[in-house]
Amino acid sequence: MPQARRIKPKPKEQKKKARKAPNLPWGLMLVILVSGIILGMLFSGARDSDGGFGAGLKALMDNNQTESDAEDKAIEELINTKSTEKEFDFYTILPDIEQIMPDDLPDAEPLRPKDNFDYYLQAASFRKHADAEKLRARLALKGHSSVTQARTTENNGTFYRVRLGPYRDKRKAKTAKNKLQRLGVRPFVFTVKK
Repeated sequence: MPQARRIKPKPKEQKKKARKAPNLPWGLMLVILVSGIILGMLFSGARDSDGGFGAGLKALMDNNQTESDAEDKAIEELINTKSTEKEFDFYTILPDIEQIMPDDLPDAEPLRPKDNFDYYLQAASFRKHADAEKLRARLALKGHSSVTQARTTENNGTFYRVRLGPYRDKRKAKTAKNKLQRLGVRPFVFTVKK
């Protein structure tokens, strides 16, 4: 009797999985395409000065930039022309406040951290109250809160100081000082004991 042959099954070929691109709905693809075309037209119109589509965007960007530059220049001009910071009166003031110190002073104490001090910035000092208020208003438009203080001296009359603060630590005061310097203001930092 003939023997039956065993037939071995052929190994199955492994099918390679093809990556399929994600299927986006046609409506979404159409919205993305139209949005891209509109944005392209806006930016090309903003770049060209033909008065077409996007010209309003260009006018808005140009107007905002010129207003900001004009404000910065106005602040700097006010400081340079009206501020009394450039006048040094300490030669005449010092003899009036000079005191003779006794020889038997106590020994110096080590420095303690300045955690019991508040930090303030003085932006400028003016002879006229209106000039101080102008600077205060312009600083307020830039987001800085300030106050005007009047200081009267016997020989020199009244000065109106524009001050910002209090700041709780020196780092915050220096950050505010740097922001003011970018506007053309030359403030100085001083401390007041709490």
